[in-house]
Amino acid sequence: MERGLASQEEVDQSLELYAVVSSSGRFQFISSNSFETIGYSSSELIGKYMKDFIHIEDLFLVESSFFNEHHLYPCSFRFFTKSGRYLWFEANIDFIRSNVKEEDQEVILKMKTLNKKTTTNSSKSEQKEKILNEPAFFDQGYSILKDLPTPVFISKNGKLCFVNDAFQELLGANSKEQLLGKEAFDFIDKGYHVVIKNREYRLHRGEKIGIIEETWHTLDGREINLEIMASLTKYKGEIAELVVLNDISSRRNFQKILQKSRERYQRLIDNSIDTIAVIHHDKWVFMNESGVKLFEAEDYPEMLGRNIYDYLHPSDHQTMTNSLKSILDGTSDVQFSKQTWLIPKDKKIYTEMVCIPTSYFGEQAVQVILRDISYRKKTEELMLRSEKLSIAGQLAAGIAHEIRNPLTAIKGFLQIMQPELSHHNQYFQIIFSELNRIEMILSELLMLAKPQETKFSRTNLVTLLNDVAVLLETQGNMNNVSIIQEHSSSDLLINCDENQLKQVFINLFKNAIDAMPKGGKVTVHTKKLNQSVRITVKDEGEGISPELMKRIGEPFLTTKEKGNGLGLMITYKIIENHNGNMFVESQVGKGSTFTVLLPCE
Repeated sequence: MERGLASQEEVDQSLELYAVVSSSGRFQFISSNSFETIGYSSSELIGKYMKDFIHIEDLFLVESSFFNEHHLYPCSFRFFTKSGRYLWFEANIDFIRSNVKEEDQEVILKMKTLNKKTTTNSSKSEQKEKILNEPAFFDQGYSILKDLPTPVFISKNGKLCFVNDAFQELLGANSKEQLLGKEAFDFIDKGYHVVIKNREYRLHRGEKIGIIEETWHTLDGREINLEIMASLTKYKGEIAELVVLNDISSRRNFQKILQKSRERYQRLIDNSIDTIAVIHHDKWVFMNESGVKLFEAEDYPEMLGRNIYDYLHPSDHQTMTNSLKSILDGTSDVQFSKQTWLIPKDKKIYTEMVCIPTSYFGEQAVQVILRDISYRKKTEELMLRSEKLSIAGQLAAGIAHEIRNPLTAIKGFLQIMQPELSHHNQYFQIIFSELNRIEMILSELLMLAKPQETKFSRTNLVTLLNDVAVLLETQGNMNNVSIIQEHSSSDLLINCDENQLKQVFINLFKNAIDAMPKGGKVTVHTKKLNQSVRITVKDEGEGISPELMKRIGEPFLTTKEKGNGLGLMITYKIIENHNGNMFVESQVGKGSTFTVLLPCE
């Protein structure tokens, strides 16, 4: 016998082992005290088939119990130890079913050693002799068994030789003669015959066989579920089997209802559009398919065991900690909060979360329901931007109306005074230049407040861009900026308002030139796609900061000293009226790229 291994005779008190067995019957885990109990270390058992260590007589019972989720009772079996002896275990069974693959199921075993001495042949003989020499149980207890409300029968070699009234009623017999002399197997489902023969064999050897669940059929063909307990007795001077039955059909039906309810609940979780997950010790230990998609993980195992703070925005860490603590401490049954998650590819998602208490393998845990509100957040931002545009339009209309009339009078009187004050001509030029600038701003404000009627016509985009480039060529030369055009085709026809679209590219070209005070290149590139044309305007300027990128296109937002913050806003509006889109990419110190997509013929 190896050191640290207790023989069956030396076990004075029960020892417990914990094990996890895969759906294929292999050991996935076994507790570290396996060496002192059965002589095997964890590494010697993990990956091995459990059936290779089970006594052949117990194998059918073990397999039928381990892979039946409705089995509620402990299962007793003999396990072959490293010392070459069999050790009796009683195992409580629980099940883990995978949410990814339904066929993957793991069995959790809590195995307890039984203080059973190895039964010798002489002791078995003594047991039988003791039973035979006792006063006849049948003679003493007949009246008790007959009137017992629990179904009972006595059989010899499987044939019924006594049945009580409760057993007769259970099987739906009109008289006992319909049952006596028949084989018990006539009423038992065929799937249990092998295991029952094994139990009978062990019972007559003097072994404890415990309780088993069986399916029987009544005389009228109904299926009933029974708990069976059996022991040896003496009937008319011969050894017989005394069998006590307990009808558990209603309980099994209730179990089926619970199982269906559990399956419906599981389907509800699996198919929920919201993320349903469980957090234990700050780690994800369960997450449904929606959660895997929300965090853009490749598969379910990628999320399991990951710390929840890996993806959570740092500004939300404390709020999350407080929410989880409140649930685990029991100070709150429900916690509601909003948070931002940073997932790979530098993407942000916004969620609202509900936390409720739950358990995970008997320990406190937190169940969370996450709802993606990124779309709602974006909608709110668009509504806010729309509100700003509306206010800007109202403000623009008021400013234009109040300023244009006095401005016209000032400009007119200055023109009358100019000839008489010719020696101050340089001042008049400055004044008229600034007045013209004010008029231009007012025109932009009026366009914002009351858009002009759009007149669409077939226009060659390349020609339009060439006209804009010629118009701004002088300004570009003054700032040491060159405009380079690259067109995939010289004939890109689109349906547009030519004047409005010129305004769009004038704004983009001017912004690109202004972004390079030390000079550089503005690259204009066009390419025809399937149903649209893509125009990119790229500069080599200072770039736009991330903070401003979020607000780009807002009214009166500008970084220019003399800018009014209306150019890009009007640009966005014109492109939108042309059923197009505009996207901006920028890196501080490396320049910006404005991409315009317009439908084409």
